[in-house]
Amino acid sequence: MKDKILNISIFILSLICLLISLKLFWNMGIYVDEFDTSLDVVLGGDLWLSMDWARLGFSAILCVLSGVNLFKGIDK
Repeated sequence: MKDKILNISIFILSLICLLISLKLFWNMGIYVDEFDTSLDVVLGGDLWLSMDWARLGFSAILCVLSGVNLFKGIDK
């Protein structure tokens, strides 16, 4: 029972982190569009833009893996 609660909480927390990261990235895109600049200028260079994409990717992978682990445990 503890494992199931832990899996559910990990999935919910990773989903919340992914949604917050997506919303922040979306808002930055709106800012860039309104002020006619580029995203790498706003973030401070190509490295930080790549790091932002990596954060989104890792959050998505964590969310998918925790969801698979959660729903795999339903069969038991």
